[in-house]
Amino acid sequence: MDNELFKMVLGEGEEIIKTYRPNKFRAFFPQILGWALFIIIGVVLVACTYASKSADSADRSASIIYLVIFAILAVISLILTALWCNKTVYAITNKRVLIRTGRIGVDYKSLDFAMLGAVTVNVNCIDKILHKNTGVIQFGSMSSPLVGAAASRFAYIYIKQPYEVYKEVKAIIDNAKNTETK
Repeated sequence: MDNELFKMVLGEGEEIIKTYRPNKFRAFFPQILGWALFIIIGVVLVACTYASKSADSADRSASIIYLVIFAILAVISLILTALWCNKTVYAITNKRVLIRTGRIGVDYKSLDFAMLGAVTVNVNCIDKILHKNTGVIQFGSMSSPLVGAAASRFAYIYIKQPYEVYKEVKAIIDNAKNTETK
């Protein structure tokens, strides 16, 4: 099913070998945590405003308006994250690495194996704390390095089983590069 999503960008003789999707829980966690903290702080501020004897009705109304604005922004942020999760699919073909993503529209990124210089895997503190076995596999080339100010975000983000996927992807890339040189 995911293979159909890449049909329009595949070249002649190119085949999808494997597709991956980001872990939705891992994508939503920072959003939910951040907005929950903002809303909790907003509720505390509203409560303090209402408890204050010196606060007038304008102060109380303003604090409620700020809280409603935070809640609306939280909902919009969660909707955008849901759209991103639903549209994001990662693929590896016999010739290149592909990323399909977007929120409203659909965008494609590709990196040919010939241009690929490095593949890294990163499992950060949040990935470890959540015990969801997620991480980031990042791809670099001369035109999109992995370090420095111009560091590329050409990556499989929030990927499940990142070490296993890294091994799969690396084996596919190495096999394709070895086949080309023969």
